[in-house]
Amino acid sequence: MSLDNIVKKIIDEAQKTAEAVNNGADKELDRFRAELSSEEKELKGDANKKAKADAAEIIRRKKSSANLEGRKRILGQKEMILNEVFVEAKEKLLNLPVNEYLELLETLVVEYGATGDEIIMFSEDDASRLKSELKAWTKELNEKLKKKGLKGEITVSNESREIEGGLILSKGRTEINISFEVLLSELRLSLEGEIMNILFG
Repeated sequence: MSLDNIVKKIIDEAQKTAEAVNNGADKELDRFRAELSSEEKELKGDANKKAKADAAEIIRRKKSSANLEGRKRILGQKEMILNEVFVEAKEKLLNLPVNEYLELLETLVVEYGATGDEIIMFSEDDASRLKSELKAWTKELNEKLKKKGLKGEITVSNESREIEGGLILSKGRTEINISFEVLLSELRLSLEGEIMNILFG
């Protein structure tokens, strides 16, 4: 699995959610319009008792206030749905079968510029879950790095880190955080506009 596949998974989640979200947003707008229409009728009825100019100004203000409130609520809903898309994406990554998960980690190590002599640190959960596979995985990873002209001396630390999936690449005082939190945060920054368009048009 590559980073492109991670992006595809996130986009797929957004597309699956789009129809339901749009329907919910339309219902919210319809409700605000109905409330506004009712208030507008009341104000127009009062216009017989008040100056028409005053009634028109009140109606204008009510419309402006209702539209603003509606936009705020829908924006909040969009943000909530966007958060859910990325939470679901992270859960899918965390629950990949072990072989696919290790394939993803291998891709991350290569794509994030490993020089071939770093130390890898996992979360405590991953260190335990992947323990029986790590020796063979590290050997295969180093062989691939050597083919790229790199050192191929990566090792796995006994030390774990408080991350949710992914890994930390450490070399001396330098660390590269390739945890899923960081990875998905970076992807969100680059994909947010595209996903918003998918979700809400």
